[in-house]
Amino acid sequence: MRLTGVLAIAAGLLLAASAVLAQPPAAPPRPTPKPGYVVPPENSAGLYPVAGEPIFKAKCAQCHEAKEGHDPAVGRAPAKELLAARAPEEVYDALTIGAMKPMAAGLSEAELYGLTRFITGKSPVPNAPPVADTNLCKTNGPLQPNGPQWNGWGRDLANSRYQPKPGFAAADIPRLKVKWAFAYPGTKNTEPLIFGDRVYVASMSGKLYSLDARTGCVHWRYDWRGSARASMSIGRLKTAPSGWALYLGDDRMFVHAFDAASGKELWKTLTGDHKVGRITGSPALYDGVLYVPLSASEESQGNVAAYGCCTFIGTVVAVSAADGKVLWRRAILDEPPHPTRKNPAGTQMYGPAGGSIWSAPTIDAKAGQLYVATGDSYTEVEHKTSDAVLAMDLKTGAIRWANQVLAQDNFMSGTVNGPLGTRGPDFDFGSSPNLAELPGGKRLVITGNKSSIVYAMDPATGKTVWQTPKLGSGSALGGVEWGPATDGRTFFAALADPPGRGRPGLVALDVATGKELWRVDAPKGLPCNVPSGRCSPSFSQAVTAVPGAVFAGAQDGRLRAYSTADGKLLWEVDTTTPQDTVNGIKAAPGGSLDMGGPTVAGGMMFVHSGYNGSAGASNLLLAFSVDGK
Repeated sequence: MRLTGVLAIAAGLLLAASAVLAQPPAAPPRPTPKPGYVVPPENSAGLYPVAGEPIFKAKCAQCHEAKEGHDPAVGRAPAKELLAARAPEEVYDALTIGAMKPMAAGLSEAELYGLTRFITGKSPVPNAPPVADTNLCKTNGPLQPNGPQWNGWGRDLANSRYQPKPGFAAADIPRLKVKWAFAYPGTKNTEPLIFGDRVYVASMSGKLYSLDARTGCVHWRYDWRGSARASMSIGRLKTAPSGWALYLGDDRMFVHAFDAASGKELWKTLTGDHKVGRITGSPALYDGVLYVPLSASEESQGNVAAYGCCTFIGTVVAVSAADGKVLWRRAILDEPPHPTRKNPAGTQMYGPAGGSIWSAPTIDAKAGQLYVATGDSYTEVEHKTSDAVLAMDLKTGAIRWANQVLAQDNFMSGTVNGPLGTRGPDFDFGSSPNLAELPGGKRLVITGNKSSIVYAMDPATGKTVWQTPKLGSGSALGGVEWGPATDGRTFFAALADPPGRGRPGLVALDVATGKELWRVDAPKGLPCNVPSGRCSPSFSQAVTAVPGAVFAGAQDGRLRAYSTADGKLLWEVDTTTPQDTVNGIKAAPGGSLDMGGPTVAGGMMFVHSGYNGSAGASNLLLAFSVDGK
């Protein structure tokens, strides 16, 4: 009896322990926003999620959700499938100023955005009345095409993200100070483009600016009911009044051409029609052609029971820079999506899908091909070109080779859509391939993904020449995120690993061999000054290299410069520090540093501070110069 009692007690303790072990890990604490912080509307389904499906079911389904074999019940109201084909702005306007305003009464702005996102798959841009800019330039001189430039995502066709002529020396970097700041709505922004004495920026708020690089005054502004985060390019165009055109790809899959001097729209072309498709990677401009990478947010639709996922396959579209005519279109997978199964809600599912191209294509004029890096598969159906680097013919789009580094990386957020078979770790390629030319003429295509592994491939065959071991833990939001840089000798990779579970920081590799030369780890325990309270020391932003130094931005808003020789810290600034802006906003705060990195030319450096909701309703464009002069 005594032994039995002891065993019973032991068994009870074991059961209790196993029950504790079986509990899911506690969710990380929610960030605490600073007083006055306002959630940016376009992030209503991101940082602070507002699910639109329950709102639709409660307020809209009675009229707009068709029963099987029947039209919607009330007044021939359009079915949800027809609403889904409409522009998000059309649905948003109907809810706020149109016929559906009484039905939407009482909904918060975030709920309106969540509902619109559920119906159309995209966030709207509100029809805000235009407000005159307070700091218009007094003069608008001619463009300076022979002046300093950072044109396109990586500055050059090889996407090196290396500026050989920054206009200041590495020894001057500790003296960099803010010369001016400019704030405008939107929290996901295009990387600043530098063209002579002008800098061009755009954002998710549907605003495109041409600013004076030295003063921040406004040469012109263009407003449209759209949004953009893909970097822009400028090229010569005879039919443009100034002889130069500015090219922009937006989140509606449109490519726009503007006169670079005046902002007059010259043409626009729709490059795809997928419901949740977008242009996230920057179109690459070469020899009169824009090579446009297409991506989609389908992997974020896993919590939407009524969404028939997934049907998007990564695609490159070649567009004439002269008139916007589509020259060719190439999906990276020949097999079209087909019906596979139904999810637990009874919605038909499809596959294969995925392989979004999140980054800018890299042009190899010598070989007559371009390189793209792809994301994960969205479904359990085999996808041979997801998580891969591909070479495509510049003239036809034909795929010359594909190197898939990870098969069956199937990822979809949420659980409503059911099992995905073997669910992968979400190790996308989010950064552009770098085309590096080594001494002696040998060339390599080098890039890293979210696994925290860097790969070097033969441009002729795609065969892996070298790959590093895991440089960190890697994760769905870790590893190499938006972009490394190379000066031709050293390859600089920022790691966005989560602190505590990975090794966030910056790693320098030998280009020829992949050998680690040095690394710096992200500092720990620093205070969070980002307005949303969402902080991480991880280095997610694309890095930028200049002779003797490499710049790396962290999600906590801190921008640092390190010596390319040994990783020694040269300079650091907290970009969240509030600034009085040249366009009249007092104490405007910055936020996280992410996606597009610093751009440098003509003795100036420009960077956006504020991404993914971290800067509230505004963001800061910061212009640095030596001693702020």
